[in-house]
Amino acid sequence: MKKLIYLKYGELTLKGKNRVNFIDCLYRNTIKALSQYNLNIVKHFDCMTIYEINDKNIESIVTILKRIPGIFKIIIAYEINNNNLSNVGNFVVDLIKEKNFNSFKVETKRHDKSYPINSMDFSKQIGGIILKNIENKQVKMNNFDLLITIEIKEKSAICYFESINGFGGFPVGISGKTLVLISGGIDSPVAASLLMKKGMHIDFLTFITPPHTSDKALEKVKLLTKKITLNCLLDQSKLFVCNITHIQNELAHMKDSSYQITLMRRYFFRIAEYLMNKYKYDAIATGESLGQVASQTIQSMQTIESVLKPGTIVLRPLLSYDKLEIIKLSKEIDTYEISIQPYSDCCSLFVPKQPTTKPTIGKALELEKDLELVNDLYQRTLKKYIKIID
Repeated sequence: MKKLIYLKYGELTLKGKNRVNFIDCLYRNTIKALSQYNLNIVKHFDCMTIYEINDKNIESIVTILKRIPGIFKIIIAYEINNNNLSNVGNFVVDLIKEKNFNSFKVETKRHDKSYPINSMDFSKQIGGIILKNIENKQVKMNNFDLLITIEIKEKSAICYFESINGFGGFPVGISGKTLVLISGGIDSPVAASLLMKKGMHIDFLTFITPPHTSDKALEKVKLLTKKITLNCLLDQSKLFVCNITHIQNELAHMKDSSYQITLMRRYFFRIAEYLMNKYKYDAIATGESLGQVASQTIQSMQTIESVLKPGTIVLRPLLSYDKLEIIKLSKEIDTYEISIQPYSDCCSLFVPKQPTTKPTIGKALELEKDLELVNDLYQRTLKKYIKIID
């Protein structure tokens, strides 16, 4: 008998001819994420198994596994080397005789279709062995206390009693590269995590405006990126930090202050597109949620995004989420408490008292034209005011 962690792939099983590539990617990611432990990780076509586990590490290993995109179910299980029915039955009896239960159900999954006993009959006979060896127990098909699941493999059987939900989705790195605009708020970290769930490698871009924004605001963003990537165990992500103080100071002289956040975000997108082209990203991503704030109306998104060249993709994974849904997700990925720390980013600091909710491209271009220095400051920012933190 071997104790193991048994991992189910879930959505990867739909990938047909590309399935092997997805499994290989998930296998590499899992080895990297668990590199601090001395484990034997084995990949199979339909699952992954982890052996040589120290019991004292199981909880921390499972915590990491729950965050790895591509894993659907995490199961603490026992592998029986001989799948003979009586051998399996006696083993199950030994496993459960100290458990506190009155009723049970046995559920068998026969992966080896050549096995001489079908799944239903195997479950019935295992149930009979349990009833014979443990007194005062009963079988129930519904509302049972204990579910005993047995999976019959070619030369072995795996037994377990419960499963833990994994993160699901696809392994990180299988779907391309995205540059995520991240602030210190609640939304953008959640957006980044959802993109990882769909297999995207992510790097981050944040904007600072010292002395208006503090060093603590930047440290907050760094903490968020580490939390999202589990200190780069899930993804070896970079953080681009762009100082736009000079641009922001020029935008403060606008004739129509209601457009200030619109023009600021237009420069965010210009800078993001510059980095996207330089470092070969497939897309830009934001934490925008439709209608949540003034800069996230359809008209605002259209006006802000119009600075990008045709064909540039902007991903907005939170577009249809409401705030409560986003908060729930932020708590699940453990970024919420960091996000609500009271250190303001440049987006929240420079929001005008009455921001426009229906900006037009024509008006934005007109206002930018009046700001004579802003384009020179933009070019200077690209050359001098972007640094990379690995």
